[in-house]
Amino acid sequence: MKTTSRNTLRPDWRHVAPALLACAAALSAPAAQADVIDFEQIVSHSSQADSSVYLGGDTFSTNGFLAEVADSDYVQSFPDYEPGLAGATVAESEYTCTRLACPPPLSQYYAGLNDGSLTLSRGDASAFRVSALSFGAIAPRDANELLPFGQLRITGTRLDGSTLTAATDFPALYDWSEWTLNSTFAATVFTRITIDACTYTAASECLNGEDMLNLSQFALDDVHVSAVPEPSTVVLLTAGLLLVAARRLGGRA
Repeated sequence: MKTTSRNTLRPDWRHVAPALLACAAALSAPAAQADVIDFEQIVSHSSQADSSVYLGGDTFSTNGFLAEVADSDYVQSFPDYEPGLAGATVAESEYTCTRLACPPPLSQYYAGLNDGSLTLSRGDASAFRVSALSFGAIAPRDANELLPFGQLRITGTRLDGSTLTAATDFPALYDWSEWTLNSTFAATVFTRITIDACTYTAASECLNGEDMLNLSQFALDDVHVSAVPEPSTVVLLTAGLLLVAARRLGGRA
């Protein structure tokens, strides 16, 4: 009777290992090349005559993302609320910050005004991560340049609807700063992010609206994001690579 050696049935890991390593490398590789939301090319969905100015409720598209402009929650709670000026784009060729202390426009950027916020979500509704952004403060001309004026805040909404928030102090007026988000925030997958600002009170509270009405404003540029693949894509990739490994193992048996 013909017998089969145990060595014949035992996988030869010298041949299987390269395939498994290739599988692991593919799964650990970035899902897609990182993108930057730079606000250079904007398609406004606003009905305003000036397409660079946005009221609460206006939207625009840029770099594959949908941007939603909103007034502060405090203002929207007013019984007689009407949308007000909440954002604008500031271009290098037409410097529009004539009544405010703004960072210089090295390129076109987004300005969040009068306590307004900006929510960014992918145009194809897929999830994404965010790792860094450039920002600056926008303040009244008579603001004290030596004091921290307030904070920039970013709130991400996870796939399950829960949120994660991070905040950092603004740089000195007229300056830009690069904010690299902490590892926890940068590794989290979001469906959308909302960016706004708060202003310090004399008691060192950071408020948006209320006693600091229309003072929380920010400049935003170069938001670094990366796409996240759909779960089905990961499953298919895993199955395909494991099949390749199995066939290679079978061919060596």
